[in-house]
Amino acid sequence: MKTDDMRHELAQLGGGAHALATQILGNPDDAADAVHDSLEKALRTPDSYDSGKGSLKPWFLRIVRNRCIDLIRRRRPTEDRVEEISDSAMGPDKAAELADRDRVLKQALASLESEQRQIIVLRDYMDLSYAEIANVLDIASGTVMSRLHRARVALGKAYREL
Repeated sequence: MKTDDMRHELAQLGGGAHALATQILGNPDDAADAVHDSLEKALRTPDSYDSGKGSLKPWFLRIVRNRCIDLIRRRRPTEDRVEEISDSAMGPDKAAELADRDRVLKQALASLESEQRQIIVLRDYMDLSYAEIANVLDIASGTVMSRLHRARVALGKAYREL
């Protein structure tokens, strides 16, 4: 893959990568730094991408995840935060109802362990396949299915408790 093509594809993945990094790091500013560092690394070493092993998306998200883990090892976040979820194209009553539901969902998601949040974000927010998630998290596909199930059960329980 040419560097210009890779640069274009990576630019399109920036928002999703930022969402993943925000989930892991709990801070949008730190997430932006992690994504920027990951973009630099990916563009410095384009030959490390093997198109035979899958698409560019899981390869890049793995770089982002690994960068976030490196940052966490240097310092522990003090508060878990979740990316804002909003929809302003509706009436004020519906928007208020959805905003309240989203607030509770964000709290429930933030109460999960980091690994559970990551797998839910990768599957349900970023729509990655089990194989792509396995690649990003460096685990077996069967493990993805069981961890995702446990994470969803934990999220449902946390949501009902709030």
